[in-house]
Amino acid sequence: MSSDTDADFEKADIILSSALEQFQGQGVNQYVWGMALVEVGVLALVKLGEDDDSVLKSVRQFIEKSKGGMPPL
Repeated sequence: MSSDTDADFEKADIILSSALEQFQGQGVNQYVWGMALVEVGVLALVKLGEDDDSVLKSVRQFIEKSKGGMPPL
């Protein structure tokens, strides 16, 4: 990954961290804010022109990662 991309990921992490704190501080249901974030992410990838299979593969990798496993090949 390029250093520009790394820097952008760091910026995104900071922004998302703040957003998560606000969701929790406002008492927003975790399911609701989770689905909202998934929707934003999927819509962003679709608007970039990612094909359905690539988006689904990325989501499956996130699921595996969150369960502590290795992403499927």
